[in-house]
Amino acid sequence: MGLHDTQYSIRNTNYQGENMSSKLWGGRFEKKEMDPRVFDFTSSIDIDGILARYDCLGTKAHVEMLEKCGYVSSSERKDITGALDEFLGMVEKGTADLDKHEDVHSAVQSYVENKVPESAKKMHTGRSRNEQVVCDMRLYCKDAMKRVMGLIKELQRAIVGAADKFHGNIIPGYTHLNHAQPVLFSHLLMAYVEMLERDRERVDDALGRTDVSVMGSGALAGSALDLRRDFVSDKLGFGKVSANSIDSVSDRDFIAEFVFALSMTAVHLSRVSEDMILYSIPEFGFLDIHEDYCTGSSLMPQKKNADVLELVRGRAALVIGALNSLLVLLKGLPHAYNRDLQEDKRFLVQSVETVAAELDIMKGLVGTIELKKEAALGKLEDEFIYATDLAEHLVRKGMPFKEAHWTVGRVVRHCVEKGINISDLSISELKGFSDALDKDVYKYLNPEVSVKMKKTIGSTNPDLVKKEIESWKRKLR
Repeated sequence: MGLHDTQYSIRNTNYQGENMSSKLWGGRFEKKEMDPRVFDFTSSIDIDGILARYDCLGTKAHVEMLEKCGYVSSSERKDITGALDEFLGMVEKGTADLDKHEDVHSAVQSYVENKVPESAKKMHTGRSRNEQVVCDMRLYCKDAMKRVMGLIKELQRAIVGAADKFHGNIIPGYTHLNHAQPVLFSHLLMAYVEMLERDRERVDDALGRTDVSVMGSGALAGSALDLRRDFVSDKLGFGKVSANSIDSVSDRDFIAEFVFALSMTAVHLSRVSEDMILYSIPEFGFLDIHEDYCTGSSLMPQKKNADVLELVRGRAALVIGALNSLLVLLKGLPHAYNRDLQEDKRFLVQSVETVAAELDIMKGLVGTIELKKEAALGKLEDEFIYATDLAEHLVRKGMPFKEAHWTVGRVVRHCVEKGINISDLSISELKGFSDALDKDVYKYLNPEVSVKMKKTIGSTNPDLVKKEIESWKRKLR
């Protein structure tokens, strides 16, 4: 039996019949009780309970606006907001009873009705659950976006700290998982900081389009009541008011954008994890992952597995899947609100919590990694990794790059066939490939010389990497 089957059985066992008259929409229906299977199937409280805080805050702002507009009295407003504050306190303590309600809006409404029944009759004046849930979701997303951006920044700080710690240490750089050119390990780490910054910027950019108040849009057509949309917007801290009521209640672009940004972050964390997994295995062997982030084998005593990194890599699939599911959910929906949209919260919350946990875990892990410097230098004894340096040496002597590339390629091929290194070749042997090859060739077969020779902005030159590290330290203060 699955998780949802278990919840269904428990809820069905305790279900005593849902009184239709207690529902916000019950007046239209003759029957007194709701089929328990329908109640269970349509209920969203298991996931939208996370919106309870935002629903209380939104309702408080709405009721205060109703007072200003003359639809509730001062005493009625105090009654309602007092009950809302009580319920909000219970929500924050985790003691609010939500499970017996079909959604978070009904849970809030029911609590206030039990506390102040007469005043509560006016609480829902001039609003629809269609706009209410969008308001709740936008408030949730704003907080979640700020939380994710903060976690990204913390991880960036940890990576910059590691880059500073390991500055000057050289590792082989890879393309196609083959030795390519020597690079500073700190240069690789700073690459992670740059891509995480794009992730942070994507979330920040999406935040601007999320920061919109929809209250006052009604079910889809607005309201015939004289309501102050600007008051609610300001009270809830939104930057602006939506322009079209139909779009307001059906728009979920802000959720899709956020989940896309989270998907990219998850993909980036997966790539970082893959690097660290590879570099820590014996075949690479120059990175050590702390035991706090590893597990062993139930059979093989020697094993030390970077399981956390494997799970970060694997759970990218969950977030990508959530984005795909959300886009499929939205595709082809007619305007305005449709109940299909109830399902969006599951994909959003799952993505937020997954990526937030990954960012937090990676921050701790990065702070514990150790570089096995001698092992890294051992990999750099493969002198073919300096082939590009030799080709550029020939270019500086006036040889066209295509010819330089071909010449060094012939040298490498000869060495491969003979099973020797480039430094094993004598000057006369080198000159057999080109008169431009001289004794200077040998000094370029060195990792320190290789990285120091780099001159372009953004390269692995130690001075430039140090400047990048210092620049990021200032940015991340």
